[in-house]
Amino acid sequence: MPQNASTISPDHTLPRQPAARGIAPRLVVVMGVAGSGKSTIAEGLHNELGWPWQDADTLHSPESRALMAAGTPLDDTLRVDWLTRCHTWLAEHARHGQGAILACSALRRSYRDRLRAGGLRPLFIALEADPASLSQRLEKRPGHFMPASLLPSQLATLEPLTPDEDGIALQSLTQPAETIAMALHALKIAGRA
Repeated sequence: MPQNASTISPDHTLPRQPAARGIAPRLVVVMGVAGSGKSTIAEGLHNELGWPWQDADTLHSPESRALMAAGTPLDDTLRVDWLTRCHTWLAEHARHGQGAILACSALRRSYRDRLRAGGLRPLFIALEADPASLSQRLEKRPGHFMPASLLPSQLATLEPLTPDEDGIALQSLTQPAETIAMALHALKIAGRA
């Protein structure tokens, strides 16, 4: 959870802000490796759009969290149930015609395909930063189960979005407010397509 995180449960709606004008409700997955700013940007979008958001880190099993905290990267088998819980959360909001924002690494194409299962069409916002910046962010992140030592395995696992995927890539080296503004602009453009 980001340091500036609200104490209110993320799975609630807020009033839409003026920056949200022209953006129709839809599913959004803010993706990227550890330290890319997924939770911060997802919460910022939640504050602007008013849609519920979920940090996928909270959907990991206690066993998976313990493995990662000990420096062991998860393999695909260990990610199956977690991705199922992520998909269920997205599907529930889609079923009610709501916009919703999921902060989820979604590193491989196959993971993103699982999130799209059943006809879901989330827009993936891929946050990118150079490895040195990511490592520095992870070293400064207090109280998170994911150690900086797992960054190389995340970078090795990452499969960038392909042209046939509904998504955009954004640099997350700017101030979070600037990245959120770029994401809102991308959502407006995606809504016109």
